[in-house]
Amino acid sequence: MIETQNCVVSYLFMIFNLIKKFVFPSRCVICDNVLPFGNKLENEHLCDNCKSKLEFIKDPTCKKCGASISNEEDKFCMRCKEKFSKNFEYGFGLFRYNDSIKQSLHRVKYVGRKEYLYFYGKLIARAFYKKFLEINPDCLIPVPIHKTRLKARNFNQSFILAETISKELLNMGIDIPVNTNIVFRNKNTKVLNKLDNDDRKLELNNAFTINKVFGIDKVLIIDDIYTTGSTINEIAKCLKNAGINKIYFSVISVLDNL
Repeated sequence: MIETQNCVVSYLFMIFNLIKKFVFPSRCVICDNVLPFGNKLENEHLCDNCKSKLEFIKDPTCKKCGASISNEEDKFCMRCKEKFSKNFEYGFGLFRYNDSIKQSLHRVKYVGRKEYLYFYGKLIARAFYKKFLEINPDCLIPVPIHKTRLKARNFNQSFILAETISKELLNMGIDIPVNTNIVFRNKNTKVLNKLDNDDRKLELNNAFTINKVFGIDKVLIIDDIYTTGSTINEIAKCLKNAGINKIYFSVISVLDNL
């Protein structure tokens, strides 16, 4: 009897998922076109035309921010050479920041394509499984957004990304929880990508508040893009001042600074 009930539940769940996929079809994370129903591309979340548009970051990379560098003998990119941060240990990202990634992440934030984040989060967990295992942070900390922006957008892309990474890592036997009770954004900053480095630094001054931290030694910050590093560095500085010993970060994409 119980087995029969379980079979019925499983069948109904399968039907529900099929209807869900039909009503809300998977889209390519790059061009946003609907993927063929029932095709393997549906799970890959990329159409054939866009697979080559994602540029994975390959060695050699900057030992600080994870950006692509042109010379194997160099340890750091020009950005990190000019402004070396002691607030975080190092970071790593999946893709070079090109026009395709720019458009994809723009649709996440401003068109509401948060489902893209499930694709990117799972990919980060799988690609950097060994790094997460090696670092073994106490928790993942998504970059917070101000409550005003959260209300307008209805989600925090860094939180969804962090949750997806955490769940995928757990499926692979690594338990790294997401913690949203450490870092808070108390300043509704301007859109940072329109500001130069000095204005970014000024805008981010006193933008974050850190709760008292107990029993946490290592953390890994999660965000979508690493461009100048201003946001990551400011959060890392606040965490250092709060007593966190080692801070790392991971992102979807890193802007080159060869």
